[in-house]
Amino acid sequence: MKHALLLLLCLLMVSLQAVATHIVGGELEIEHRSGYTYRITMNLYFDDVNGTQGARDASANIRIFDKLNNRFMMDVQLPLRSDTYVNYTDIACTIGELRTRRIVYSQDVVLSPNMFNSPQGYYMAWERCCRNRTINNIVMPDAAGQVFYMEFPPVTRNGSQFVNSSPRLFPPLSDYACANELFYYDFSGTDADGDSLVYDMVTPLNGFATADPTNAAPIARPAPYPEVKWLPGYNRENQIQGTPPIIIEKQTGRLTVRPDRIGLFVFAVRVQEYRNGVKIGEVRRDFQLLVKDCPRNESPAVQARVNGQTTNYKRGDVIRISPEDSRCLNVEFTDPDPNSRITLYARPVNFSSDLYTFSGTTSGVVNGPGGQESLNATVCFDECFDTEGQVFKLNLIVKDNGCSLPRQDTLQVSFVIDPIPNEPPSIQLSKPDRLFTVVEGDVIDFNVLGFDADNDEVTISARGLNFDMNSLPINFQGGSGIGQVQSPFSWQIDCETLRQDTYQIEFTATSMVCGEELTRTEIIEVRTDYPNQPPVLTTDKQVLVFEVDLNEPFEANFDGTDLDGHLLSMLARGENFDLDKMGMTFTSTGGLGAATGKFNWVANCDAFQQGVLRVDFILQEDACAPSPLQLITMEFKVKVPDYRDFTPPNIFTPNDDGLNDFFEIPGMPADACTSAFQHIRIYNRWGKEVFASTAHNFKWDGKDVNDGVYYYVIDYGADKFRGSVTLVR
Repeated sequence: MKHALLLLLCLLMVSLQAVATHIVGGELEIEHRSGYTYRITMNLYFDDVNGTQGARDASANIRIFDKLNNRFMMDVQLPLRSDTYVNYTDIACTIGELRTRRIVYSQDVVLSPNMFNSPQGYYMAWERCCRNRTINNIVMPDAAGQVFYMEFPPVTRNGSQFVNSSPRLFPPLSDYACANELFYYDFSGTDADGDSLVYDMVTPLNGFATADPTNAAPIARPAPYPEVKWLPGYNRENQIQGTPPIIIEKQTGRLTVRPDRIGLFVFAVRVQEYRNGVKIGEVRRDFQLLVKDCPRNESPAVQARVNGQTTNYKRGDVIRISPEDSRCLNVEFTDPDPNSRITLYARPVNFSSDLYTFSGTTSGVVNGPGGQESLNATVCFDECFDTEGQVFKLNLIVKDNGCSLPRQDTLQVSFVIDPIPNEPPSIQLSKPDRLFTVVEGDVIDFNVLGFDADNDEVTISARGLNFDMNSLPINFQGGSGIGQVQSPFSWQIDCETLRQDTYQIEFTATSMVCGEELTRTEIIEVRTDYPNQPPVLTTDKQVLVFEVDLNEPFEANFDGTDLDGHLLSMLARGENFDLDKMGMTFTSTGGLGAATGKFNWVANCDAFQQGVLRVDFILQEDACAPSPLQLITMEFKVKVPDYRDFTPPNIFTPNDDGLNDFFEIPGMPADACTSAFQHIRIYNRWGKEVFASTAHNFKWDGKDVNDGVYYYVIDYGADKFRGSVTLVR
């Protein structure tokens, strides 16, 4: 019997533990990992003071449904991954009656695009009982459950993958609020996809979990879910009573409340996720806020005055800081509470934080035993800070370490800062000349000096405006110095320099003042003087156009002279042809002040085929600034004999008297480029061939034929010449 009672007692204790009040709140998250793999996470906030270890579940079964029709999709078992304490904003404000743990469950899962493609999206849920029995704004909190609820879009839309991660809310802190004191807290979140987030207050969901041990952690049912029941005076818009009641800023997620009574209050926040103006998901977070009756915490105070002045800045005034004024503000801050640690901050309203510096004490304890009553710091504006006539504003903020949240005082200082005058640098050359006329062998040298009247760093440099200074023998290093700098300049005028008529060099002095370049320049001009008479090219030919017989030799001589005695050279080149291929040669001899050349050629068929040939004969000088090339152009055309331009004999008398005994054509033209003698054939009047020869100097003696008229054909390849001859003995 004793054993049975002991067993019954143990079972009763386990049952009580399973339904123990412990839930502070929490939310669900979904994070895209890769492909169609997602990580589902549940954050459960556990009351470590009132909850029991028996209510700490080792895993959580999340159920997913289709939003369109509440169709069950799948279960995901989330194992417990971590269990940590939630921190206070200020550890000094820790109280024994408030201690919260963050228990995290998570698991990676594949959401198949073949399943999760409903345009309306999906939701997941987990139900658990129970909430803290000490909650003061809902009915029977120790029997009220919570539904962890989140909506998410399909993983594919219009045939393409639709990637999305839910908003991730900032972890809450274990802070409490003080009755009749303003309490504020950042409940916002971030979105990895850059989606827009909208916050509002909603009534917490109760769900279907009950205090019955058999139904304390049921498998989640499909929506809709019952809400918790508010006590009189409480509702969705008034979840924690006060002035104001608890509210959340729609765009920022900042919670604000000035509670008017003590107690423990549950509240719920919804974060809706929008992409391109269309809602694609939402996350709900339930949480609770403890409101205590706290000792009175007075606000700290901060005041400031311009360094050197005796009166403090009055709120709403505009300080004008002239170049002669101090650019620093003396800041004094204090707190009437004893042993109060206060901290001073500065926050620019409409300018950059790198335009001022802090010095002195910005944090410390005031009104401690034997300590000081206030702290002092100095804010100094940068020397280069110029508000350009506009009013800039700087918030000086002092915060104390009061519980549950620090109090603060803000002094907004409005000011205008006039720029400090700054003279541009100057640049000087040690020589007064700005125009230099030079010949070969001259040297230009002087010192370049840069000055800055404000003793800023000054830099001198030089550049060629119409040439590259590195291409000529110019020596100038430039340099930098505080207030002044100098560097020597020298230029050895050589032959290469004389190849250009004029040069311009710009010398620049530069000072950097507040990130802005101030410059002054000096320009010199260098003109080169190089007298040079053009050389002269002559030839022994009186004309320059020639018609040359085929195989006729041709020779022309050329002379070049230069009064300046420069080195001369001569060359010849064909216009659109190669001299060597046409059998042309040109030899030349160069020298100082004189050059000679000889052109030789024998007219040939290659030249005839080319038509008109033009040969340029060129005389050039080697000088610093050479004159234009001297040129003589000769034109050649090859003349070939016309084989048709002759008169053959029309009779011969082969009677051995030594006179006209043979038929021959001594005046027949030689072979031409397009026509070459092939043969001669002689026929009688019946067309019978009686003589033939391939010799150009043929002779026919008329043997073995009768007197009479005979006909011949002379073949020159391209053409044939026909005629007749009479044989008489």
